[in-house]
Amino acid sequence: MKTVKHLLALLLIATILLSTVSCYFISGQKMRIVKGTYKLTHYSYTPSYERKEGYTPQTRDYVGGEEYLYEDYLIITGASTGYYVHKAVGVDPYVKEITLSYEYDDEDSSKVEYVIYNDAISINENSGIHRLGVTKNNLNYTKNAIDYTELFTKRPMRSEALSVRWTKVDKATDLSFVREQFSNLKKYDYNAFGVRGIYDLGSPTEIETGSVLESEYQYYFYVIDTAEGAITATVYYALKESPREQLTKTVSISKNADDWSLITVDGKAWTIDPSWANSYYIESDGFKYRLSHVSYDVSDEVLESLVESKLPYEDN
Repeated sequence: MKTVKHLLALLLIATILLSTVSCYFISGQKMRIVKGTYKLTHYSYTPSYERKEGYTPQTRDYVGGEEYLYEDYLIITGASTGYYVHKAVGVDPYVKEITLSYEYDDEDSSKVEYVIYNDAISINENSGIHRLGVTKNNLNYTKNAIDYTELFTKRPMRSEALSVRWTKVDKATDLSFVREQFSNLKKYDYNAFGVRGIYDLGSPTEIETGSVLESEYQYYFYVIDTAEGAITATVYYALKESPREQLTKTVSISKNADDWSLITVDGKAWTIDPSWANSYYIESDGFKYRLSHVSYDVSDEVLESLVESKLPYEDN
C-alpha cells in the first residue's frame, strides 16, 4: 500500500509540474485594441527527449524554417467567430472560419487578457496554442521545458518546449488585409473544414450477418476538398490483382445539408455515422459501406504515406 501511495504521489507531482510550465506575457487591453489582423511571427517547437550527453534535438522553426515557412494570420473580430489563414511550403493559402472567446481581467472587466480560438477539429480546446495571452498589439503563448525522471525506467527526460507569438499588422476584422497578401485564397466555413480530408473506403459488411467481405481493391481513397464554391472529390485506388498500379478519377460531390451530415459522392448518398468520428456510411443491397476519415491533411505526402501503408510488403 505504501508503494502505491508513493507512486500516486509522484504521479501527482509530475502532473502539477507539467501543468505549470505554460506561461504568458499579459497586459490586458480594451477590445478595440485587441481586434484586428495578426500575423504569426514566431512559432518554435522542441519535442521531448531523453537527456544524453552530446545530444540535442532539433528545434522546429515553423515560421523561418525552409521546410515549413508558415505564413499564418489570425483575425480577431471581437465577436464569437473569426478567421484563421494558413500558408506553408507545399500548401496553398486558405482561410477557415473559427470560433472565438475571450477572458477578461478579474479587476477590470473592460480589459481582455486571453483570446481563445478553435476550428472544427480542435472544437473546445482552451489551452496550449489555442489560448493566447494578450499584450498591446501581440498575442503569445510559451510552454517551457522541464527536466524530470521517468518513474519506472528512471530515464532522465526533458519535456517538450513550444513558443508562439502573433503580431498585429492591421486593424481589419474581415478578410480585406489577407486578400491583399494572397491573390487566390480558398475559404472554408466552420463545418466544411471539419469534413475536408482523406477518406478510406472500407470493405463491405453484410448487414444481416455482420460478415466482412474481401474487397477487390488494394486501397481506395477519396481526397475531398470542401472549399467554398470549389468542392471536389478525387479517387485514388488500385485493384488487388495489380496493387502497385494506381488509378485515379475525379468524381462529383455535393453536400445535402449545411452541417455536412449528408453528402452525395459519385451519385451515391452518404450519411454521417454518429458512432464513428467524421465517417460516412451507405447501405445498399444488404451491405454496408463506410468512408472513414483518416486524415485532415490532403497533401500529396500524406496520401502517398497512406497508400504505402496499404501496399503488400516487398522482400528485397
